[in-house]
Amino acid sequence: MLAVRGEPATHLIVVETGGVTAVHDTATGRRRRLGEFAAPCAVDKAAVLDGGGHTATWLAGARSRIRPVPAAEFLAVLDDVPAARHHVLTHLAGQLRDQQDDLVLASFADAVTRTAAWLVRAAGTNGSRVVLPGAQEGLAEAIGMTRVSVNRALRTLAAGGLVRVEPGAVVILAPELLALRANPDAPTEPVVRQ
Repeated sequence: MLAVRGEPATHLIVVETGGVTAVHDTATGRRRRLGEFAAPCAVDKAAVLDGGGHTATWLAGARSRIRPVPAAEFLAVLDDVPAARHHVLTHLAGQLRDQQDDLVLASFADAVTRTAAWLVRAAGTNGSRVVLPGAQEGLAEAIGMTRVSVNRALRTLAAGGLVRVEPGAVVILAPELLALRANPDAPTEPVVRQ
């Protein structure tokens, strides 16, 4: 455990090798997996920027090398290096967009759509074979559903020929169709603006 949600963020967490997982555990024992972050990366920038404490509980994966960078040093780099400041702001804006998309999916989409959307996003960085974070239980934690709901959703996608489910992984067989299933509200015809 690298950091606990709500504790002061005195250092930026830089992941040099391996990876980290962000989680939120409730008082009732439920867990929401907020993301998997592979090296090289720096995580929880928002906590250092606003001083409001860590945004998640951060867990290191096996064989990870972590370098804590003092918050004051990170903030000094942002003040002095415009390219670093631009990179951080662009990254945070992308995370905000992703979180807004997740909120809309959680509010309006069924289990199959939410599962498909997660797979499409994961495939964008990992290729056609997507290793599930903590198997189906971990995927359920990532999209805020039960393991049973995720299992049913994966079976539905597999029956449609969109994916093949393997132990701990999903192989995407029809990426274009999976993308359509992930976003059923997307227009099928190009929008012509006048």
